[in-house]
Formats: sequence, C-alpha cells, structure tokens
Amino acid sequence: MNMLGTTKRAFTLIELLVVIAIIAILAAILFPVFAQAREAARQISCVSNTKQSNLGALMYAQDYDETFPQLDNNGSCLYGNPVCAKPDWGDAGPNSVRQGYMYWNVVQPYIKNNQLTYCPSAGKTNWAAAVAGASAIFGTDWGTYDPARESVYLGSNSQQALNIQVINWWGNIPGYSRADNAGGQMASISRPAEIVLDVGDSTWDTNQAASYAIGNSGVWPYRPNVNCANLGGPAGWTWYVHKGKARKGDPSTAPNYEGGINSGMASISFCDGHVKSMKHTQLERCDFNTSANLWAWTYFDWRY
Repeated sequence: MNMLGTTKRAFTLIELLVVIAIIAILAAILFPVFAQAREAARQISCVSNTKQSNLGALMYAQDYDETFPQLDNNGSCLYGNPVCAKPDWGDAGPNSVRQGYMYWNVVQPYIKNNQLTYCPSAGKTNWAAAVAGASAIFGTDWGTYDPARESVYLGSNSQQALNIQVINWWGNIPGYSRADNAGGQMASISRPAEIVLDVGDSTWDTNQAASYAIGNSGVWPYRPNVNCANLGGPAGWTWYVHKGKARKGDPSTAPNYEGGINSGMASISFCDGHVKSMKHTQLERCDFNTSANLWAWTYFDWRY
C-alpha cells in the first residue's frame, strides 16, 4: 500500500494463519512439559513431607526405647477385636476420646504440622464429603462432620501409610500373628536402610475415597501368584497417586487387584531415616533371599 509516498506493509491472512498454527504447535509441545514440571514439583513436596514425618517418628522412637509408635496404640477395632474404642484405623467414629492413640496424632507433637500428612498430588482430604460418605465407603458411621475434629479424622486416615509389618498393629486379623511384625522395635529390623517405614502418598482404594483424597494409614505388599514368605494378614490396601493410574481393585477380589497397576513414583521413607521416590513395581519386589533360603518382600519383610 502506497499513500503519499509512504509504503505500509500488513500481514496477509495466510501469514496470520501460519503464525497461529506455529503457536498452537508450540503450545501442544510445551503444555505437557509444564504439567510434568508441576507434577515433579508436587512430588518433591511430597518427598519433603514424608521426610519430616519420618523424622517425627524417629524422634518419638528415641524417646521410647527405640520403638516406633503403633498404627493404633490402643487396639484396632477391625475384625472384631473386643479391646478397642473408636476412633480407629479407617473409622474416625463419633467418639473423639481416643484421638491421641492413632499413629499420626502420637507423632504430631514432634512435627506440629498436620499439613505434612497430605500429598499435593492427592490434595487435601475433603473431610466434609468423606464423613458424609463414610458409611458407603467404609461401612462405618463417622457421625456428623465437625471441622473441629479434623485431627481425629486425620489420625484415622492419614495419607502417610505405615508399613504394618514394622509397626506393632494389634488387629485381630485371621491368619495374622503379632510375630509377623517387628513390634516397632528398631533393633529387630534386619535392614533398616532398605525396609519401608511409610509410603507418603497413599489413598484408600475405592474411587469414591480416592476422589475425596482419603488417606489409608497402613500399607503392606500384595501381588498375586508370588510365593513370597508369608507376612500374615490379608492383601494390602493402597493406591499410589504419583504420575500414573491408581491401582484398581479390592483385596476381596484379589485376582483383579493388579488391573490398574501404577506406572508412577511413590515417596518412600525407610527405617533408617532416608527418603526417596520409587516405582510401585520396584517397591513391591519379591526376591530370593540367599541367607534365609526363601523368597521375601525386599522392601517390606523386616525379618531377613
């Protein structure tokens, strides 16, 4: 265009479309990278939370004859244990008297931050929805939601899931013996640098519970058709939420339990205090232990 001897250039429609197409291509390439970077930052935050929780447990152990606190320090109500009172693992109940007996509540004085139990990838638990749907999820009555009781709910369903083979869990589970766990005794753990203390990003294994980000509190390995040394108890309940699909299924339908195996990473703390991220498939490895001459859970079986 020439006006009064001055030439002005403008973009043609084709040029504009080409620029828009290039921007769209770059966005399609970069947005997944941004999402991965954000998830990596969340995972680092979860690792940090797990580390601080682990330090709280170690400080507690130093004050109590090198013994970790139990998952439930006054007797689990599961499987008909007559010596118990709610709140309990998986059942916060309407009674808050035993708030201080749950593991997370016991170590809380050493940490003084309830937010450390939450994994950013799972998000903070929606306790109002969780309490309202408790009967459908757990088959138990949590009573009416009370914001003042969130620490009670948290103690019953923390996203920091403990290795119940290490801590002393007093559940009357069919086929489960107290000899199957280390009783929380640090001196009894054969390989403290390799034995899991807790999984820092665990949610209860139902779609509804996971959507509310309800924690699990306890974890132990379960993989069908693996002849590992028996650790007692039923199949483990847990979902790992980092960078992959959650594990699907229910221990009552064991053959389907591996249907949605997680391809991502979990934040793991060990009994010696160090923390790292591990893939689910690595975490639940079953290896042949030459000294004991049997197959054992490498990261869970404290005995070998």
